[in-house]
Amino acid sequence: MTEQSTTSTADREAVERHRANIRRLGARDVPIAGYPGSGSSLIGNILGELGFAHVDPYAEAIEPGGGTTVVPEWAAYRDRLRTTAGGPERDELRFFKNHLYPSEYDGVEVAGAVLLVRDPRDAVYSSYQWFRGFSAAWLPENPKGQGTFAEFLDGLGINSEPPIAHWAAFNQSWLDALPRFRRSAVVRFEDLKSRPVETVAALLAGFGVAVDRSELERAVERSSFEAMRAHEVRVAGNGPRVNRRGKVGEWREWIDDEDLAARFREPALVDAAARLGYRL
Repeated sequence: MTEQSTTSTADREAVERHRANIRRLGARDVPIAGYPGSGSSLIGNILGELGFAHVDPYAEAIEPGGGTTVVPEWAAYRDRLRTTAGGPERDELRFFKNHLYPSEYDGVEVAGAVLLVRDPRDAVYSSYQWFRGFSAAWLPENPKGQGTFAEFLDGLGINSEPPIAHWAAFNQSWLDALPRFRRSAVVRFEDLKSRPVETVAALLAGFGVAVDRSELERAVERSSFEAMRAHEVRVAGNGPRVNRRGKVGEWREWIDDEDLAARFREPALVDAAARLGYRL
């Protein structure tokens, strides 16, 4: 089957909640822009373990006064993403998961912005697996990812855009926009996996925040794939997983399919990936 082209009511409501939250961000907020499947759960958990708030734009609503409340129908999902209660609360920065384009931030005062990136072959495949596991329940009008990976690539993913074209356009637009923010950084998922302490330390230092190495090491340990998967099993039992594998280079397991490989050689994707250090 081919993915349908219509946008579901649940899709529209989620995007509008996302936009409403952006309009209530303030001077200490830092959006972390990332194509779905790029590691937002990982970086969010590390930051949470360090005591920083990490707002999910779908599961939480920012109130006019700046506080947050959990959206009831998303509460169980949000619980999957927190391994522990985290450390003492810090108020220097608040981080905000973001799946929308930088134009949504026109006129919004924030402390800066972060672009979180992952090899598009892994990010798009991870996004497919998320839709495969969760969209039938949450997007009943138009579930996505229920067919093959090739069918998902032919259809529409997050924000009802074609997955490969969306990865390229999203990351190109954010790379172009970052210089307009007061402070900015690019974080690669691959570095979060191979050098997590150094990568997070550099990110925070770029925003003027210093954290003890021992705190970082503890936060990273509590945010390992094993720790996050064990937590998700405890709170959600059997079924689809947000924390599926967290593997760097998983694309090597399916890239021998020439049809799939050819789709990831689209010129626009190759150009965008090259700007971020990925050779396709």
